[in-house]
Amino acid sequence: MTQPHKRNILLLAAAGLRASLAEQLAHYPEFAVSPATSAEEATRLLDRGGCDILLVDATIGEAFACQAREGFRGPVLLIGAPSDPMAAQAPEYIARPFRFAHLLARLRAGAEEPERPIVVIGAYRYRPGAFELTDAADRRRSLTEKEAEILTRLVAARGAAVTKDMLLREVWGYHPTVTTRTLETHVSRLRRKIETDPTEARLLLTEKNGYRLVFSPAR
Repeated sequence: MTQPHKRNILLLAAAGLRASLAEQLAHYPEFAVSPATSAEEATRLLDRGGCDILLVDATIGEAFACQAREGFRGPVLLIGAPSDPMAAQAPEYIARPFRFAHLLARLRAGAEEPERPIVVIGAYRYRPGAFELTDAADRRRSLTEKEAEILTRLVAARGAAVTKDMLLREVWGYHPTVTTRTLETHVSRLRRKIETDPTEARLLLTEKNGYRLVFSPAR
């Protein structure tokens, strides 16, 4: 399958947050990060073109983000609280403290088409993000929140393997009580829902360090 288009994130943030986010986002090839240390530098990068998403630390870049939004048609996300809630209209704010998994979901939501395409997984049709599978007779099989997040992430990989570490980071945010055993339990439950024979997996495959989903676009 073709690789997804790389989205360019213009990141304006204080030094510590900027370094942390740039390091974490480097693990996701669907994104490229253009860091800026000041509103002036961010303005130059924006004027140069090629930016798909603005990710801004509200403590140093709220004015830049609000001004840029007037001519920028992509998503604008600000980390922190608005200085004047009545004046905050276009940009979306992400309250602190936040989990990186939540921020990643917001970035992906902004980068995707408004309507996610339905895919075919074995005997079922699935719309990424939904909490159910549908068969040819329009019978529905429900998914838990975590099952849906795992399935959606595997669909987003477009047939490539997703490591266990990445799934733990994105779905659970590396919560200290969560182990790879937790992930394996959820994958086992998913297999019982989508596989004809869960003991002989043909759709949700185990790779060396993770999992891969076999699916096709719906027609």
